[in-house]
Amino acid sequence: MALLWCSKIQVDRAYSRAVNVPTFLKKLMNISEISEQWHTQIQRRGWISLL
Repeated sequence: MALLWCSKIQVDRAYSRAVNVPTFLKKLMNISEISEQWHTQIQRRGWISLL
């Protein structure tokens, strides 16, 4: 969750490129130590908006 508190410039850059969203999510998962299996369960339950 550290990326949620990063500087405004980094957040703007990350979200400005829609093509890089999957890459951004994978990096976020790696940093926050979220496993692929846990991420899949979140998607199934519709909680992805919380991330």
